[in-house]
Amino acid sequence: MKQGKARFDYQLNKINTLLSESKNHENSALWLFLHDLRTPMFMLESLSKMYAQFHNKAFFTELNERFKEVEDILGAIDYYAAFLKEFDADEKIPSTVKNYLETKTREKITIFNEILLKKGWNTGKTINKINEGLEIAKWQNQAEEIANIEKYYYKQIKKIHEFVDKTTFDFVNVESEVHELRRKLRWLSIYPQAFQGAIQLHEVKVVSEQLKRYLTNEIVSSPFNKLPESKDTKHHLFLEKNHFLALSWMISELGKLKDKGLKITCLKDAFQEIAFLKDEEAMHEAYRILGSDYPKMEALLKQAGILAKDFFTEKILDKLIWGVD
Repeated sequence: MKQGKARFDYQLNKINTLLSESKNHENSALWLFLHDLRTPMFMLESLSKMYAQFHNKAFFTELNERFKEVEDILGAIDYYAAFLKEFDADEKIPSTVKNYLETKTREKITIFNEILLKKGWNTGKTINKINEGLEIAKWQNQAEEIANIEKYYYKQIKKIHEFVDKTTFDFVNVESEVHELRRKLRWLSIYPQAFQGAIQLHEVKVVSEQLKRYLTNEIVSSPFNKLPESKDTKHHLFLEKNHFLALSWMISELGKLKDKGLKITCLKDAFQEIAFLKDEEAMHEAYRILGSDYPKMEALLKQAGILAKDFFTEKILDKLIWGVD
């Protein structure tokens, strides 16, 4: 079996097991959300996204759209469910806001149940169709794949540079700029997990001073920065370990700022919907609830810009790819 197909099979088997078990539960969508269907969907989304650039473009593009649809709705459920959980014990949060978040969570779960049914996930039809397409895909050998993975990484890094250059690091929107930048950076760290051993880390023993601040204990010891290995993989793309860890640090720090900013946005949106407030009024109400010590959106955006400017000035991504064998 070609390794490309084996990578898809590995994740599809996880999904198939979850889908089969979910049939035993009244609310399949809720059960699947609670049992982390999102992670294997992420992996499949990343695989199909990259393979669409190698061969069978129409097929893998269609797969990517299928996987992304499910991952997106799971992300939407997680957004409302996470804030509902965070706000639940906070007496400062009005019950109307909590009710709003509960309603939105249920609404997204309902949509997910509809997707599972209408798109054939519940019946096994979609999985079977995907497997049929994977059987006849024109898989490349390992050396060809690695060469294409390397080209793809360079291409994505260039696109990320173009994205931040347009912002000039003067961020004005937490979702379309900070969150979007984090998404783009995060894909670079998801691909090594999805490719099951084809991408490995090469460690340079001498660490530059500019890198040391990124190599915190939390980042260095994170299990997410341990890449899977495969005895069957003879060709590899190598990423320089310290720059990969610096990338992980940046993703983490942007995530913290993004979460704080989205907390403001979540409350603002809630007040707009339940109290019909205008933007400025709803934002004022959100800040009132969060308290005077909570950072303002402008401060969060400024801090994200400073972090991003330092990171890209130090050319961390430009030194991420080490080479191939």
